[in-house]
Amino acid sequence: MRTEEFNKCREFLEGQIMRTPDNKELIAAYQKLLELKSIYDTEIHISMLDKKARRMEFQQQVQTNISATENHQEGISTKDGVQNYNQLQLNQNNQNSLMANQKNWYNYHRIQSHHFGDN
Repeated sequence: MRTEEFNKCREFLEGQIMRTPDNKELIAAYQKLLELKSIYDTEIHISMLDKKARRMEFQQQVQTNISATENHQEGISTKDGVQNYNQLQLNQNNQNSLMANQKNWYNYHRIQSHHFGDN
């Protein structure tokens, strides 16, 4: 029951009880009105708390999803960085190998073209 409706009913019953204080039915109706208002207010309060709890849970889920996305993207970035580093290492090893092969080829041909006093 809304507060305005409750107040109207309460005021009416209080006025009737003042006129006839011996009327037990009016007193019982007044008690019932107070009980129902108390139940209504409690249910409204519980409903508001539930709504607040759901909102907080939703916000936590959103934060968790944002964090997970950021961590995933950071993980991808880190993974990409490791892959790039590994690729650079591989390229460096290939360059070193190529240079070594070129040096070996140069040395081989230098030795082949050199006559060690065979004349």
